[in-house]
Amino acid sequence: MTGLNHAVTGAAVATAINRPLLALPAALASHFFVDMVPHWDYKVPGGVNGRIKVMAVDLLLSLSLLVVLALTVNAQPWIVFAGGILAISPDIMWLEFFLTGRPSIKGNPRRLINKVRQFHMWIQWSETSWGIIVEAIWFVLMLALIYQLN
Repeated sequence: MTGLNHAVTGAAVATAINRPLLALPAALASHFFVDMVPHWDYKVPGGVNGRIKVMAVDLLLSLSLLVVLALTVNAQPWIVFAGGILAISPDIMWLEFFLTGRPSIKGNPRRLINKVRQFHMWIQWSETSWGIIVEAIWFVLMLALIYQLN
């Protein structure tokens, strides 16, 4: 799932709950639930440079969206923004892979981070080109939910 969809989902969770002790862990957990949905992956032409450009645009759009949502929804702005950031954050574990193309899982497979990475790979059972359609629908539904809650 793109960072933009993780961000909008985390913001939706935060808006719906609007209580930091519940909203923020739920926003973080939403990342893994959303990754179970068939989605698009950063398979773009241009190798590493192409991936970096797409990731940079995705991050910029995500941050911009979170600022707009934080300022326009009827919830504590910092919770909305933090919920979106937390929902994106598990993908940081893939940063080395996206930048270098080398596997992110290294060393002892029993290390906690490697177990989380293996789980994260396992739940993403469908990364396809048509997943971008699913992502577009998901994005619209999450925005509608946020403003319906507002």
